[in-house]
Amino acid sequence: MGRIEYYVQKVVDYTSRYNYSNSFYYSPNNVIGKYEHYPAYGDFPEAYCLRHYGNWLKCSEKLQPNYRPQDYDPLGAQDYIIVQFEGAVLPKDICVYEVFNPGAVVRIWGKLLFRTDRPWILLWEGAPEKLPHNARKFHPKIREVNYLINTIRLEFNQSHLEYHYSIEAILLGGYKPASQIEKAIMSRGISSVQIVELEASKMNISSADEQNNRLDCFSYLPNEVILHIFQYLDLKSLSRCSRVNKRWNFITSDAILYQNLNLKPYWHLVNCDTIKCFMDKSKTLKKLDLSWCGNDIDGFDQLVAIFIGTNQKFLTHLSLANCNFLNCQIMLETSKCGELVDLRLNNVKSCFTINFSLLTSLNKLVCLDLTSTNIHDCHVISILKSNPHLSVIILDLCENIQRLDQVVDTAVEYNKKLSTWSSWKTFSLTAEGVKQLSNCHNLTELDLGWCFVNKDPGNCLNYIAEGCPKLKRLILSEWRGLTDNLIAPILKSCKELTQLDFLGIKNISSQICEKALMSLPKLQLLDLYYCDSISMEEVNLWRQKYPHVIIKVFNECD
Repeated sequence: MGRIEYYVQKVVDYTSRYNYSNSFYYSPNNVIGKYEHYPAYGDFPEAYCLRHYGNWLKCSEKLQPNYRPQDYDPLGAQDYIIVQFEGAVLPKDICVYEVFNPGAVVRIWGKLLFRTDRPWILLWEGAPEKLPHNARKFHPKIREVNYLINTIRLEFNQSHLEYHYSIEAILLGGYKPASQIEKAIMSRGISSVQIVELEASKMNISSADEQNNRLDCFSYLPNEVILHIFQYLDLKSLSRCSRVNKRWNFITSDAILYQNLNLKPYWHLVNCDTIKCFMDKSKTLKKLDLSWCGNDIDGFDQLVAIFIGTNQKFLTHLSLANCNFLNCQIMLETSKCGELVDLRLNNVKSCFTINFSLLTSLNKLVCLDLTSTNIHDCHVISILKSNPHLSVIILDLCENIQRLDQVVDTAVEYNKKLSTWSSWKTFSLTAEGVKQLSNCHNLTELDLGWCFVNKDPGNCLNYIAEGCPKLKRLILSEWRGLTDNLIAPILKSCKELTQLDFLGIKNISSQICEKALMSLPKLQLLDLYYCDSISMEEVNLWRQKYPHVIIKVFNECD
């Protein structure tokens, strides 16, 4: 077979983006083709940039709690990107061209060509790395597989990084079949690929197995005690325990073990049979996380709709992040979950037309995440009116919202418990809308980044300072019209601030930055990236004087 190398031809899916949908700056599509800047290092708009970095999100109310802590990802994958190449190869090399803050790749998956039942296979995994500020061609030794692959998936953990992570290109190298016979052989696989099953299969356990277990200490414990022990196990371990003997199989079928399900870490194992298995076991399901699951599986959407429908009396938490199979039937069944308090529909890129108006029948929501969905103003307004207990509202990158001021007016009137408002890169907010937000006196987090790129903010921050003294996190990225005088009231009144983001505000002076450091005793992060009037000499002095504050500046990161 001939040796060949491909660069990315198409971006299939992703979980994080920093760009507007109509902008190529920092877009996921920037990984298409060969690199242009590598081996140069820097914050290049022509590269793909992930939105989050560090542990700052873990301190936010926006963070989704783990519905089942036993099922955690030891490598802490936060985001992924799936890319496709022009041709399929027997993979031998995968190179990731990292041009800004390298070291975030923790897993590389390959999608087996012509395989529909659990097609993904792990090619490499490793812990995130803390590396110097240099561009890197990340070229790990991948697992040898005898299957053709033309699609790969990278998973990232950016929690250890000092700033945003960027990649410019991805290369897939390997051997390409020279004939149709070779291609047919490789499409079937020369050797079998072992894939771990998540759900327990049906078994015939002999009576001899029962007798062998009499010497086991567990044989002296009552079922109730064993059941309590099993509650600390992850789903994989429960599956394995169910295969030990008839008694354990019976105990592991108890519905109490499956009141909370987090299938996100097992996305590559989940299929229709998995859902059917848990439908039999989960009779009182309260929390369900299907994030990242089922996007390659025919009929998965229908089973999910049935699964949600059979548990609609009990469900309180539901996460369908990046579930691109979301459709109106699933939305209809979700709308009937009368006890739902936490709903996550972020980054859904569904090919179906989703009727968000169905969600107006919910009335107990406390947290609602609609990041990067195509929801419209009227539907948001209706949902807010129906849910007076809403505390966390996330509308980041909701570019179809054209009347955000009216959405704010509704939240002020109907959602008196509002503590977190996030509308990062959502266009239509004006200074009047920000003034209205000052009436939400319980606000602790306010993310208005990139909302005022070309607008005059006026004196709206005066109102925020007076009305929201409990603020802990304030994001004002790219408020280009801000000046020292407009920021000063915030520093005077909001003494609880721990995070302050002034990225891209070119008109502020070093005096107001030093005043922030002096007057905010709880400040932990000050982002001055692209604040051109701030010098490195001043920043170095501040770091010596205020060592408890992390200060981000462009000159150093680049």
